Amino acid sequence: MTNGTEKTTRAEAPLTLRFVPPSSVDFRMLAAKLDEFYFSIVGDVQLRYADCNRPEKMTRLAVVYADGQPVACGGWKTVDDRTAEIKRIYVLPDFRRRGAATRLVHALEQDAAAQGKEHIVLETARTTPGSAALYRALGYRETDYYGSPAGAENCLCFEKDIEETNR
Repeated sequence: MTNGTEKTTRAEAPLTLRFVPPSSVDFRMLAAKLDEFYFSIVGDVQLRYADCNRPEKMTRLAVVYADGQPVACGGWKTVDDRTAEIKRIYVLPDFRRRGAATRLVHALEQDAAAQGKEHIVLETARTTPGSAALYRALGYRETDYYGSPAGAENCLCFEKDIEETNR
C-alpha cells in the first residue's frame, strides 16, 4: 500500500524504443559497456569483434530508454538477401528482467522483416547463460557455428525464421 508520495524510480519507468543512427552517443555508450562486460568474461577474445561490431557496419541500431535515459541497445546487419544477424544486445544491469531485451529483439526482428529478411541468426558467449535462455524463450533454436570471430569454442549460435517472430 502506498501513500501517494513515492516516486517512480528509473528502473520502474516506462520503456520506449528509438531507432538511432550509427553516430548515436547513447548507442555508443551502451555498446562500450557491452564491450567492457564481454572483455571481463572472455578477455582478449572480445578484441576479435572490434571491426565487425562497429556501428557503421550495422543496418539498423536501436536504443531503449527509461525516463529519457538510455538503458539498452542492439542492432542488426544484413548477412545475405534473406538473412539478418542481430547483434550488440545489451541491457544495463539495473534494467534487466524488465522486458527491455525482449522488446529490443522483437523490434529488430520486425524491422529486418520490413526490409525483406526471412531469417535471423545471432550468437552469444557460452559464458552468458542468461542470454542463451532469453533467446530460447523468444523462439530461437541453437544452430551450428556460422563463423563468428570468437570461434566455435567460445560462442553459441541461434537462428529463427521471420515467420516465427512476433509481428
